[in-house]
Amino acid sequence: MLTLDAIGPWTASQVRASIQADSRPRVDAVERLIDQSWRDALQQPGIQLFDGPMCRLESYAADPGSLNLTLSPTSYRIFFGTNMRYPELAGRYGRQILANPLGVSCLLETADDWLLLGRRSDSVAYYPDRVHPFAGALEPADNGDVFAAVRRELHEELALKESHLTKMQCLALVRDNLLNQPELIFIARSNRTLRQLERLMDHTEHRAGHPLAVTLPAIESAMTQTSLLTPIAIGSLWFWGSQRFGQSWFDRHAATMTTTMTAAPEP
Repeated sequence: MLTLDAIGPWTASQVRASIQADSRPRVDAVERLIDQSWRDALQQPGIQLFDGPMCRLESYAADPGSLNLTLSPTSYRIFFGTNMRYPELAGRYGRQILANPLGVSCLLETADDWLLLGRRSDSVAYYPDRVHPFAGALEPADNGDVFAAVRRELHEELALKESHLTKMQCLALVRDNLLNQPELIFIARSNRTLRQLERLMDHTEHRAGHPLAVTLPAIESAMTQTSLLTPIAIGSLWFWGSQRFGQSWFDRHAATMTTTMTAAPEP
C-alpha cells in the first residue's frame, strides 16, 4: 500500500528545501511513451489535463527535528507518462526514470471535531470516485515551501484562508506504491465547522465531502475500506491516529498497512 520513508512530525520551521537541476535520465523509449500517453489522453472525453509545472523530489534527509528536501523542476505531462501510466518503468530503469513529483495531502480537522476528506469526482485523472485528503503537488511558485503548498490547496478546494487554520504539521513522507510517487502527509485544524467547510467545497475535483467521526471505531473502520479510500487517505488516518491514540496503536496497525521501511533515501 505505502512505502514509509520518514516520520515526523515537523513544523514549518523544520522543513527546508533546496533546488537543483533535474537529474531524471532521458531514455528514448521512455520519452516516446510519455509523448504517446499524453496524446492519447488528450483525445479522451471528460478527462481534465493541464501540463502544469511541478517539483520533483530528488532526495531527502530526515530526522525527528528536521526534514531537508532537494527538488528539481518537472511537469504534469512527465508525471502522467511515468508515475501514473507506467510506474513499472522503475523496475526496468530505476526510480529515477519517473517524474516523482512531490505531492502534499492534508487531513483536515474541523472546529466541531470531525475529520474531513473529499470524495473525488469521476473526471480526475487518477483515483476517480475514491476518498482522498485535500491534496495537490508542490509547484515552483511555492518556492519550496510545502506548508504554503498545503495552504494553497486548501484555499483552492475549500476557500480556506490562513486565518481559518489554527494548526498544521507535516506528519510523514511516504510513497504510494501504485504510483510510486512521493507524498508528504499533513494534518491541519480549521476554526470552521464541518457544515461550513462542506458548503464551501469546490466540486471541480471533489464531488462531496467525506467526514469521519473522531472516534476509535470510526477511524479503524475507515482504514479497512481499501476499495473506497486511497492508500494516502488510509495512511493519513494511520499517522493522525498515532497522535490521537498513541504509539502502541500505530505499531499495532503497522502490519495491516503493509508498509516497507526504507533505511535511507535512494540516491
